[in-house]
Amino acid sequence: MQLTQQQIEELAAQAGPGDTATAAAIAMAESGGRTDAVGDQGTSFGLWQIHLPAHPDVSQGCAEDPQCAARAARAISNGWSNFHPWTTFQNGAYRQYLGGSVATLANVQVRQSLAGQSVVGTRITSPWFPGTWEVTQGYGTTDYSGEPEGHGHTHWHAGVDVGCDSGTVLTLPAGLGGTARALDNPGGYGTALVLLLDNGQGVLLGHLRQRFVSDGEQLRSGMQLGATDSTGNSTGPHLHFEVRPLDSKTPLGIGRYGTDVDPSSLLLGGTADLLSASGEAANPYGPLDPRGVGWDMVQAMNAAGVKFVQGGQVVLGAGMLMGGLLIVGYGIRGKSTAVLQADVGRLVRRAPRARPQRKPAPSPVTGAERTRLRSNLQRSLPPETP
Repeated sequence: MQLTQQQIEELAAQAGPGDTATAAAIAMAESGGRTDAVGDQGTSFGLWQIHLPAHPDVSQGCAEDPQCAARAARAISNGWSNFHPWTTFQNGAYRQYLGGSVATLANVQVRQSLAGQSVVGTRITSPWFPGTWEVTQGYGTTDYSGEPEGHGHTHWHAGVDVGCDSGTVLTLPAGLGGTARALDNPGGYGTALVLLLDNGQGVLLGHLRQRFVSDGEQLRSGMQLGATDSTGNSTGPHLHFEVRPLDSKTPLGIGRYGTDVDPSSLLLGGTADLLSASGEAANPYGPLDPRGVGWDMVQAMNAAGVKFVQGGQVVLGAGMLMGGLLIVGYGIRGKSTAVLQADVGRLVRRAPRARPQRKPAPSPVTGAERTRLRSNLQRSLPPETP
C-alpha cells in the first residue's frame, strides 16, 4: 500500500504531537510512502524504514503497519523532535518533500511554542539548519536579569536561541523567498542577517560567523544564508532566531526592537501563520492575556488608518453601513433615533479616562540583545542598531 504525504502526516499526528511535517517528509524520503518497503538488505522496513537490528523492540509486523510504525518512529525520534537516526535527515534528502507537506504556508499552525525557560534543553530539528540542537534560551518572558523590558514584562527575550555548533550552515527553507539585508551590531547581534520575506515577515539571524548572501540580494529556497558562530554579545556559539513584522519606514525594513512575535512555528516548520490575512503582525500575547485585546484594537486602528489614506471611501462606506444597520436595529425594536442618541451619550460618559503611563527608566543598553549577558558587559554595550 502506498500513502500520500498528507496521509503520513496525519498518521504522525495521531501518534502524538511534535514536528509531524518533518516526520512525514522523512517517511517519503525513506520509503516513497510505501508501507511494505524493504531496505538495507532486508533489515529496514515500512514507511520510516525502521532498522530492526538497531531497534529490537520493534517487530517487522509493526514496522509494516502504518499506525504501529508511526508510534514506533515517534518513540525513536523522541516525540518527533530528534530525526538524527534517519540517513535521509542527515544528508538532507528529506528537504525536497517539505514543500509538499500538508504544513503549507497557508494552513500551518504552531505545533510547539519555544517560549519561556521550561524549553531550555529541548532538542529540536529545523529546516533552517542540519542536525539536532538544544534550545539555550526560549522566547518571551524570562527571569534572567540581563534581558531588557518588553511587551509589558520586566525581562523579555525577543527570539529563540539554539545552541548550534560554530560553522553550522543556515539554509532558506522550501517555499520561502525574499531579500537579504546585512546587519553588523558588535554590541548585540554581532554579524547578523535580516531576511525580508515575501510572506510579510522579517527574520533576524544573529551571532553569525559570516554571511553567504550580500546586502540586497534576492533570496530563493535552498540558498545557503550564512554560518553560525558567537559574534557580538554572546558567551558561546548559537543562533539567535528572531521574527518581526516588515516595516518599510525603518532602515532595515523590519519593525524596530520590541515588535517581535513568537518565532517558534517559522523556526520549526520553515513556514508559519504568524500574520493575519491582512498582513498585520500576529498578536504576541496568549489568548487568555487581557493585554491581547489592546494589541488587536491597536492593530485594527492602524489598519483602518492605512485604508483611509489609501481610499477614504472604503472606511466611510463601512461606517455608513454600520451606522445604518444600528439605526435599523433600533427601529425594529421600536426605539427612535433619540433613544439611540441618548444611549450613545451614556456610553461616552461612562468611558474611563485614560491614565498617563509612567515611562520606564531608560536603560544604558536599551534594544541590545543580551542573550546570556555577562555582568561586566552591561555598561559597555552600545544601543541596538536596528
